[in-house]
Amino acid sequence: MLKTLEKLIKIKELEKLIELQKLENIKHEIKLIESEKKKYFQLLEDKLKNVASARDLREIALLSQGVRLLEKKQREKSKHLKRQEDRVKKLNLEHKILSSYLERKREEMTKEELKREERERSYNHLLKKSYGKFLLILVGFVFIPIVGWGEEKTLPYQEKLIKPYLQKLNSEFEKLSEELLKSFKALEKKEKQLEEKKKFILQKEEELRKLLDKAINLEREERERNNKKVEKLLRIIAKADPDSAGETLSQVKPEIAGEVLIKLPNIRKAGEILSSMDPESAGKVIEYLMRKKEKLTATPVRKKIEGILKYVEGENL
Repeated sequence: MLKTLEKLIKIKELEKLIELQKLENIKHEIKLIESEKKKYFQLLEDKLKNVASARDLREIALLSQGVRLLEKKQREKSKHLKRQEDRVKKLNLEHKILSSYLERKREEMTKEELKREERERSYNHLLKKSYGKFLLILVGFVFIPIVGWGEEKTLPYQEKLIKPYLQKLNSEFEKLSEELLKSFKALEKKEKQLEEKKKFILQKEEELRKLLDKAINLEREERERNNKKVEKLLRIIAKADPDSAGETLSQVKPEIAGEVLIKLPNIRKAGEILSSMDPESAGKVIEYLMRKKEKLTATPVRKKIEGILKYVEGENL
């Protein structure tokens, strides 16, 4: 019985080892998800600080969607982790109960063995005292062949009952060993896949970083070109009359025309030029100025824009 219990405890230990390995796998996956989330959040934070075009907004939307998917995956893995932890706790409890039971049985058998030895000593002492050495030797010669020199004999019906059960335990033990080996191989394969995935993510992040750098450079170059156009037009507009200046600014982009008007030192002249522009072009410039004003707080530029718009509004009245 003790051997059966010992084998059963070994089986439980193997089960616990397998479940612990699964638990570590889940924890590792959660850590990878958290690492990916941090990278996504960093990219998202960087993009939010430098929003300049519709493309940036699309990238922000994609990054936000990626974060939500990772959070959903993390919640699912956390639930799986909780179930796996409960499974490990249950196995620990079963192992503890079986171990305690085994120890108790060992103690009981030890006590029984001590009692049996005590009875044998008492019996031998009684024989020596009652019948003397001759009778003791005679009994010894008779007793030894009967008991088979103290060896326990397994009865046939006991062997028939125990042997199939032990064979079944051995079979289960071998199956668990194979399962553990498969689990280790699967873990190794999964780690390789995760490593490849990590390399792929790093590669894509590098490509995205290069694209972002390229977009930033293109935007900076575009801004520099626009600034040069603004400075060139500013020199021309400053010397021209409002009608000529309005006609000139009607032919350029609203953003450039708006920046030229903002940079003019005279608010009244800027308002007159805006009023003399083509109505459609003037409307686009006014929209640009209003958008820019909303982005600014109490700054000189905001006050200047308000002055230009106020002048145009007064002219229209």
